[in-house]
Amino acid sequence: MENVISFQLSDDEKTQLNDHIAGINAILSPKLHTLIPEEKRDLPKMGDKTVAFVEKALEYGEQYPGFMPNFIDVPEARVNFETVRVLRNINTPLMRIANEIDDTMTLAGSQAYSSALSIYKVLKNAASMGQPGAKEATSELKNRFPRAKKKSTTAQEVVE
Repeated sequence: MENVISFQLSDDEKTQLNDHIAGINAILSPKLHTLIPEEKRDLPKMGDKTVAFVEKALEYGEQYPGFMPNFIDVPEARVNFETVRVLRNINTPLMRIANEIDDTMTLAGSQAYSSALSIYKVLKNAASMGQPGAKEATSELKNRFPRAKKKSTTAQEVVE
């Protein structure tokens, strides 16, 4: 089994990362909002295809303020539009990093789990050959082994 990843951070690197994350959190948390799924689902969305529309509509709203009813706050809409631009410039690299972190965790976890399964098989084989300590190790690992929930026995299965 070939190991295709070897990832380690020094204590200094861990400290630096935690400090940077804390700094980002300190700056953004007071300004960010959390939506419940229903709230998010019900909102009109501004995506890549609607950016140009929104930008042009705001330009016209600023160009023709006399046409705008009181319930449309064009300057505040401009602030919201700029918020999206700023946050996209932050979100895009963070999402790339988050995706790469997730992929790296998946790969490292897969390799660690595959190794653990091989170790378990080797220990089971050693236990069957009476090697000292192998039976105890296998027994402990068996208790920790993730297994699917046992399905309940139905009356039909009992009859058969």
